[in-house]
Amino acid sequence: MASPVAGIDPHQDTFTVGIVDTNGVEVVVETFENNSVGFIAAIDSLNTHRVQQVGVEGSGKWGEHVSIALVAARFDAREVPPTRTAAQRRSRRLDKTDAVDALSAARALLAEPTLGPVQALEVFDPVVAEIEAVLHHRKALVASRTLMLHHVGDQITRLPTVVRDQLTTTGKIESRLRRLEQLNPDDFELTPAGRYRFEWLREIIDRDRQARREIRALERKIDRLLDAHGTTLRDEDGVGPIAAATLLCEVGDPNRFATESKFARWCGTGAVALSSGEGSGMPVRHRLDFRGNRTVNSMIYIASITQARDQPEAKAYLARKTAEGKTAEGKTRREARRAHKRHLSNRIIRRMWRDEKARNQVITRAA
Repeated sequence: MASPVAGIDPHQDTFTVGIVDTNGVEVVVETFENNSVGFIAAIDSLNTHRVQQVGVEGSGKWGEHVSIALVAARFDAREVPPTRTAAQRRSRRLDKTDAVDALSAARALLAEPTLGPVQALEVFDPVVAEIEAVLHHRKALVASRTLMLHHVGDQITRLPTVVRDQLTTTGKIESRLRRLEQLNPDDFELTPAGRYRFEWLREIIDRDRQARREIRALERKIDRLLDAHGTTLRDEDGVGPIAAATLLCEVGDPNRFATESKFARWCGTGAVALSSGEGSGMPVRHRLDFRGNRTVNSMIYIASITQARDQPEAKAYLARKTAEGKTAEGKTRREARRAHKRHLSNRIIRRMWRDEKARNQVITRAA
């Protein structure tokens, strides 16, 4: 007899577990505290109902710790995308509650038991989990510095005219700050407010330098972690250390994608069929996929732009796509760009498959 299937809807303080039988009928719904005590109680409940497979919505966020606990307890834990949960809920015209979401996650997993594994990086690879932590630290510093420079740009416009005339009116805010550092407030007749703003902005220059030093130090640390991981993503033109780290963290286990097409659909580089009347033949018309992982999609777009500028093979590829004639495809520039992004997504996931295979072989030999 097949085992029931469970779904989990996690939140900051609690998570709800819904269990359904093999026909999708509700068996039980329970809510637990999102802490170690709740994890133990939930695992006991799952064992009582002979559950083997559990679907977790948001396993890389609020569901990360419960996912780690499930994997440690040897459950088959799978990531259920929120869109699958929502589709199950809408198909039954149900309200949105924690109980409904947990049951919908279970039914989504029951409908597609081959969903990818949970995306708690600590479960997949501690090195990738450390890369993610450093990447988040860098992201926070960059965001803080960017916000500070936005305020600085506003304050520069409010400096006294005699000071502002000494600064450039265009260019980066950093270069204007450097010019301001070379000026002496005693050389100008300033009001108290003008002098305070002048000196305050000069103090920010040292903070900005410190922030840039910290960001560069984190980038060097990311580079070292990528070396330790053994990824070859940086060998792809247009994929630098930050892009490579982002791809590793967003994708997690690359083997959860069985084909290039599934990866392309996940990251939004695969065209969506928008056609009818072709019968059993291939779709004739397609449109851009507006869904998918937009972070990864952005990394691939930047790589495509870089290669189109610097790489002869990419230039030839785009030229062939946009050329007219019997042997050419006659695509528009946007269509050619989308085709190149799909080409790059195929190359990226193949690299990640090869890297993961090589790492597993090293681990096997070491064992």
